[in-house]
Amino acid sequence: KAKVGEDGHAQPKKSEDEEEEAVKPKSGTSRGRRASKTSGALSKAGATAKKEDEEKAEKEGSPDDAEMHDEQSKAATGEEDLMQEVNGVLERGHIYFFYRPKIDVGPEDEVQDLDDVSKFHILLLPRESETSSNKQRFRLFTIGKKRLPDRAKGGREVFWASMQKFGDDFTEFKAAEAMGPRDYETKTKGKRHNEPARVAGRGQYALFSPKPDTPSQRATHLLYFLTHPSPEEIGEVQEELSIYASGSFIIQIKNPKASNPPQAGLRPDKKAEYGEEVIEEKFGGDAEVGTGRRFIAPNPASMLDFEGTEMLMIPEKHEVDEIMTDEKTEQEIEKEVTEEAHYLSPKDVLKELRLNEKTFPVTALEGDWL
Repeated sequence: KAKVGEDGHAQPKKSEDEEEEAVKPKSGTSRGRRASKTSGALSKAGATAKKEDEEKAEKEGSPDDAEMHDEQSKAATGEEDLMQEVNGVLERGHIYFFYRPKIDVGPEDEVQDLDDVSKFHILLLPRESETSSNKQRFRLFTIGKKRLPDRAKGGREVFWASMQKFGDDFTEFKAAEAMGPRDYETKTKGKRHNEPARVAGRGQYALFSPKPDTPSQRATHLLYFLTHPSPEEIGEVQEELSIYASGSFIIQIKNPKASNPPQAGLRPDKKAEYGEEVIEEKFGGDAEVGTGRRFIAPNPASMLDFEGTEMLMIPEKHEVDEIMTDEKTEQEIEKEVTEEAHYLSPKDVLKELRLNEKTFPVTALEGDWL
């Protein structure tokens, strides 16, 4: 067919020789001409292949879409974040220490010492980024020995801890209910009463992971700095619970595929469920068949966000400033700790946790058993 030119008139069809001459460059080597011809052939072939791929993708779904869906699924479940390790400060926030009296220890029969304590808890409220929502995340751990491992005894005291509850909204935790009094009936002893938990300490914390020389030397430290009580007001409660003005622990989380020592750890149905990909990537596989590690450093901090996470706490003798090599962060924490200790009263600490003084007296926070 004749082509229509710019002037609107039909143009005669060129011969093949004329068309070839038209596409030849006015100057250049024969190599350039061959490249031009080859490029045109490849463009034509590429266009045909692209059209075929598009038609196939419409019918079957493209590999790129499948890969993107897989990445979105990982992001939705948090698996992708779990694979990203961080050097330095993993997380900062506020830390609270609680103890709960044994059953039937009440106002008339106040706690006298550690023998009257049934549970000891650590509550972490991570600091939120400026871009995050107004909701406050939280983690609640229970320490197996009803106190912190004592740094004066060094690494000889290694305590088990387990994640009891975590979430993205502290208001849903309902601290007043979770930490409040409990009354229930038993067949053998009738009505039983459990006093509410007591706040025994409040401060700031940081999860810190220095850059290791080798992957096997990776360690995560939990460091804390008390605001309440102040170093001068630390009393018998804090001393028996091994709560110092500041402290540091190496923390390690347990491979849920690994067996527990006798009389330690959670039942199999209560252990964390990380998923096979995380077990393989982070722990190296199933520890019971010899391919995986029994314990690893929790890095990133989101590795702690699984109910049933089992954790070892190993106290460190070193001073906190010897471990926290990020001087800027350490200075920021020390400044904020000093300010909060000054302008926050024990009653303000209860308000932070949405607890009322009538049900949760501040006595223990001031150093005395209750």
